[in-house]
Amino acid sequence: MTEPPSAVEPAVTFALGPWHEVRSGVYVAVAEPGSVNLGLIVGSQRSLLVDTGSSPDQGRALRESLARLTDKQLAAVVVTHWHFDHTFGLAAFADLPRIAHESVHTRLGSTDVVAEAERLGVDPDELGRPNVEIAVATAIDLGDRRVEIAHIGRGHTDGDLVVVVPDADVLFAGDLIESAAPPSFGPDSIPDEWPATVDGVIGLMTATTLAIPGHGEPVDREFIFEQRGRIAAQAAAQARPPGRELPLA
Repeated sequence: MTEPPSAVEPAVTFALGPWHEVRSGVYVAVAEPGSVNLGLIVGSQRSLLVDTGSSPDQGRALRESLARLTDKQLAAVVVTHWHFDHTFGLAAFADLPRIAHESVHTRLGSTDVVAEAERLGVDPDELGRPNVEIAVATAIDLGDRRVEIAHIGRGHTDGDLVVVVPDADVLFAGDLIESAAPPSFGPDSIPDEWPATVDGVIGLMTATTLAIPGHGEPVDREFIFEQRGRIAAQAAAQARPPGRELPLA
């Protein structure tokens, strides 16, 4: 007898792409699912990882790839916000400082995270948590390179961080900025504050700054100016009462 077609959705595919040097000592790799940008910042003595992938196993594969890329030991890892594609690899870095905004630890204990882990086939009990929580800002010394980590404001989530490498003129923006698709407004986003937060990101940039979005190709300040306008327009649309349309020009 012929078996009926399975109603089970295909398993999520996990993959880690190669590392590419975008500026001296600053690398980006793309991880699946989600085509998320992961970053590595290498100094003369130590290195710093930005975001950790979508599962503990992917985090372990990520850590192995770092050992092949550089002999500079990790000083810490930082996650730009709490979503699965940025934080679910934290367990692979349990021996290191794991930096996040102070809201992330609680978020990672939520029922939303349990549901996301189950969707991905990940055991929620295996997920790691940050152990260094910041409210505003901190900095990491990598030897000849200082990296600044800041919570400029709320937007994509309530715990967005940006990571700035001043000497390389590079900024990791997390999902405050996306170039692969329009920015993602979720139930945990704060639309009315997001444009002002992006203003703060722009204020950290120069005309030559390379910004690494959470998803998509690196962008410049002009791109972020334009995306800020679209974020503001969507935030305004969400704030309008039903039936109240803007007048035609």
